[in-house]
Amino acid sequence: MTNQPLFHEIVEAHSSAVLAVCASVLGPGPDAEDAWQETFVSALRAYPFDGVANVEAWLVTIAHRRAIDVLRARGRRAVPA
Repeated sequence: MTNQPLFHEIVEAHSSAVLAVCASVLGPGPDAEDAWQETFVSALRAYPFDGVANVEAWLVTIAHRRAIDVLRARGRRAVPA
């Protein structure tokens, strides 16, 4: 295992970049915040990040994919009649 910062330090260091990616795909608001949260839940499951050379790039990739998932879910929501 490599000497990595604590998870909360990783969140603090990369939080704004991850939120910026989510907001750029979804617009500011609760959907972007949900995608931000899902990004860090996914990252926590993978912690410690052995074999990840660039943690920020890896998190941004996860964030982009989570934001796209939210967009797809929007399309499947029932439309009120």
